Amino acid sequence: MEELKLTNGNGTKKERTRYAYSLKIARVKEEDFPYRGQELSCTSDVVSFVNSLQSADIEKMIILYMDAQNKLICLQVMSGTVNTCVVYPREVYRHALYSGACGIIIIHNHPSGRTKPSDADIHLTKTIKEVGKQLDIILHDHLIIGDKAVFSFREEGIL
Repeated sequence: MEELKLTNGNGTKKERTRYAYSLKIARVKEEDFPYRGQELSCTSDVVSFVNSLQSADIEKMIILYMDAQNKLICLQVMSGTVNTCVVYPREVYRHALYSGACGIIIIHNHPSGRTKPSDADIHLTKTIKEVGKQLDIILHDHLIIGDKAVFSFREEGIL
């Protein structure tokens, strides 16, 4: 802790105290999580894991954080509105770094049922991929879930 003595323009002294802060992160293993150690090795595994997105009436994004063996170690759910879900790449990678992830999979739904990616979907995917390269965290895929249909950025060659 450091105390600073400052004077303002009229010569009066003010004291200001500064503190050093530290953030501590701990990995907590909860026995109740149903995805503990689940391996997701193909698109159909991922789709069946997030099948509740098909019936959602608002747009939701789920980010799956994977270890080096593609086992699920953490997930993040973001809710949006009827036609959008705001996602910030820094938040995606903040969670990836906290969880020690080596790779991520992004999944979101289109409540309209159409799986064609919007320009914003494509831009977000490319941005997240580029940021991940800098952090050595692989973006395995970005899936869009619709009515009984799935669009895979990897399978369509966009990734």
